[in-house]
Amino acid sequence: MNFVDTAVEVVKGLLTELDLNLAIEERPELYNTALVLLSAPICGPDTTRLAAFTGLPCSFIAPVRRRMIQAELWTDTEVLCDQWVAQGVLCQSCFWLDVLVAQGLIIRTWDEEEGQYCYGYVDYATWVN
Repeated sequence: MNFVDTAVEVVKGLLTELDLNLAIEERPELYNTALVLLSAPICGPDTTRLAAFTGLPCSFIAPVRRRMIQAELWTDTEVLCDQWVAQGVLCQSCFWLDVLVAQGLIIRTWDEEEGQYCYGYVDYATWVN
């Protein structure tokens, strides 16, 4: 087993630890989106590298990448995931919220007036242009 195979197995193991009930067979889109997000800090936000690492098609990863950049959670060259860690512990609610953003179910935009990011369910986020 080479480094990439080992690393992706570690990421899949972490994903299993985050949600023991999350099975790829039952909820493949959720599982694969979470796998992409957990792999991005290792691979960066590059579609081709993420596809090679995860074994997922670029056609799956590209819309995830676009949504994450649009939400300002990724840039073209960086993965911004500091919000996942609080006091040295993975904040699961922050991670899973980013997964929902990556799936296109939740929208994240900056609110100048509030001085913070706002999240909204895509069908009800009337404040988004």
